Amino acid sequence: MKIVLRQEFPLGRFHATPWRVNPYDDPHGEWPPSPWRLVRAVTARWYQWAREAVEEPDVAQLETLQTALCKSTYAFHLPPGSRKGTPLRQYHPTEFAMDPPNWRDVGVFARTPKVPKKGKKGQQGEKELSEDEKKIEKQVKEQKIKKLSLEIADGGRWTIEVKALKQAARDDANIKRLEQILGKPAEDWQRIADAGRRSYGTSLVQDNYWCVPPGEPVWWFIEGCEWTDDLRELLGLCLERMTYFGRAETLTRIRVANESTSVPQANCTLADKRGAGAAPVLSPLATATREDIERTTDNPEAVRRTVPMGARWLYTVRPSRPAARERRRVTAHRQGCFLLQFAIGWNVQPDQRAIVRLTSRFRGATIRELLRLKSGDNEMTWSRASRELREAVTAMTGKTVDGNPLVGPRRHAEFFAWCEDRKPTRLLVWRGARSFDADEQDAILRAAMRDVSLASTVDGLDEWKVRLIALDQDVAVPPGFDSHPSTTWESVTPFVPARYHLRGGKEREGESVVNQIRRELLQRGIEQDVEVDFFGPPQWVSVHVPRRQVKKRVLVGDRRGQMLQLRFSSPVHGPIRLGHSSTFGLGLFRPIRE
Repeated sequence: MKIVLRQEFPLGRFHATPWRVNPYDDPHGEWPPSPWRLVRAVTARWYQWAREAVEEPDVAQLETLQTALCKSTYAFHLPPGSRKGTPLRQYHPTEFAMDPPNWRDVGVFARTPKVPKKGKKGQQGEKELSEDEKKIEKQVKEQKIKKLSLEIADGGRWTIEVKALKQAARDDANIKRLEQILGKPAEDWQRIADAGRRSYGTSLVQDNYWCVPPGEPVWWFIEGCEWTDDLRELLGLCLERMTYFGRAETLTRIRVANESTSVPQANCTLADKRGAGAAPVLSPLATATREDIERTTDNPEAVRRTVPMGARWLYTVRPSRPAARERRRVTAHRQGCFLLQFAIGWNVQPDQRAIVRLTSRFRGATIRELLRLKSGDNEMTWSRASRELREAVTAMTGKTVDGNPLVGPRRHAEFFAWCEDRKPTRLLVWRGARSFDADEQDAILRAAMRDVSLASTVDGLDEWKVRLIALDQDVAVPPGFDSHPSTTWESVTPFVPARYHLRGGKEREGESVVNQIRRELLQRGIEQDVEVDFFGPPQWVSVHVPRRQVKKRVLVGDRRGQMLQLRFSSPVHGPIRLGHSSTFGLGLFRPIRE
């Protein structure tokens, strides 16, 4: 008769260590689960069933069940997604015993009292060591005695504590060195101990386990001539009472499969001889007795055996694991999406100076992802893209097919960094001309799945990378992007003039910061007069330099930015972004609610 068992691990892990194997040296782990473990577990559950359901248990019935299990052959269907987990190490309590006290030797020395401190006003009444005593103190500290405690009172009383050695032995060598400097203590060295306490000792234990998908069961195929319908029913009653299998952390649910259940084919069988890549599996001998099965692991007859009495090693080659593939996240596309927000997470907090470095690199990653989505080629880049493909991503790049900036009102995506207390907290991707389509949203979200480097080199250290976390539609839109007008706007990020306004340290006529702001506002369609106030000192920030201009020395490096406040005669709608690198987050303003 063939019996099929379905075993599930609800917590997704199977904890077990093979017989007489040091967990720290276990190269295989117990996988598949051991038939010997199953026989012993069923035996334990039979005793539970007998206590609950039978007034006078028949041990012969148990022995018949054990014989059927021991004389059967075993095969398995192991979940393809199972894999060995990273070992866990934790401290377990051991015996409850007395924690030995900490002993130390204390010596009190009578030295010269401290003298009044000379110095600035306000230090009257304070005392310090004399010059000779300072030299003595320095000599004591230069001995570099571990766990030496020194207290000096104003009256010249020096109290020194020296920790005792192991087994409360006196540290005579260090005590002798101290006496050569300080002389003998006023009284002999006193032995003092902390109060001992009773507590549990600890032992470091390594826990090996296999990760098993909760929704993918382990199938047991048990086949033998000793099985009957009554034994099958009895086995099912025992398995119903089994709550864990292996270590106590391994919760399990194991049942006899019904005939109507769809059962997969076995992918793991046991063999007598060991082959290449085979793992050992402890299995019962056909001649195993009830005494062998019920013998505890600390029994004197079993404790030193490499194989328990009544068991043997069989071997199996585990099924190969399928190649891991990243599961593409299905994104719910937003209708009428003009703004995407991301929270910025970091190990090293980014500074305002690195805003353009962050936004420009994220923009580059977004364009690469969009080109790959549009072309279906995972290796596609801007230099390899056709003119038709470049034309299709113009609204994201802000470039013509020849790589030149678009002329006229801004119709392309812009990348901003929203700051709180002058620290970037959010990254914003915004386009006011039209909403982002499905491909563009996918490209932006894919780019956010990779960390963005803030280092001056592209391959920066991990500590200088930030992680972007997409925020949903329930997160409020930042002020200035919510269509509410205001007459007063202040800088979120520093404003950098698009043109140099200084020449020889003097301001150029017609190119002052105020004139550049007014001229740029007129270009944006804001014809109102504006008052510009400066607040805070200028600060250096990185600006965006196109690749074709990197070699022009005058454009390389940081530029000086300024925090501003703009006041209009009537309310103005946002967002307002002005100056150099305003598409990359500089010169962004927020409204002041009145």
